Amino acid sequence: MRKRHGKPRSRRHQAAWSCPISVDYARLPEAAREHLRGTARTMAERAALRYADLLAAEAGIAARAAYPTAGRLVFRLSTDVFGASATLVAAYPADGRQLWHLDASDEWPDESLVTDFLAAAAEMFDDYFPPVEAAGITEAGDELYAYDLRRPTSRA
Repeated sequence: MRKRHGKPRSRRHQAAWSCPISVDYARLPEAAREHLRGTARTMAERAALRYADLLAAEAGIAARAAYPTAGRLVFRLSTDVFGASATLVAAYPADGRQLWHLDASDEWPDESLVTDFLAAAAEMFDDYFPPVEAAGITEAGDELYAYDLRRPTSRA
C-alpha cells in the first residue's frame, strides 16, 4: 500500500474536485459586462499613470541627488530591442540658466539612475513627457523631451 506524503486532503477539498462541472452558470447581461470591462480598463489606466508618476518622481530624486538645484531635465528618448532608453541632454535650475549640458566637460554622475526611470515612465505612455524645442540645445532635428521637477506630470 502506497503512503501519501504531505498533508492529507480535507473532505471539503475532495468534494470540490469531485463535483461535476456545471455548464449552466449565471452570466451577466452584455451591457453590465461591458460596463465592468470599461471600469476595469479605466482603473488600470489610472494605476499605470500613477506608476509612471512614481517613476518620474524617482528620476527627479536621483537628479536632485547629483544637482540639488535642478528644476528641469531635458532628455532624448530612443527605442531598441531592449525597450526604451533615455539620454540626458541638459539640466536647468528654477531660474532657467543652464546647470549642466551633455557637451560640457563634466559627466553626469551615474546618469543611469535618472535615465532608467525616465525611460520606464515614457514607456508606460507615449506622450507622458512633453516635447521641447531643440533650438540651442542640440542639433536641429533632435526630438527632445522635458521633465519639470517642480510640477507633477500627472493628468488624471
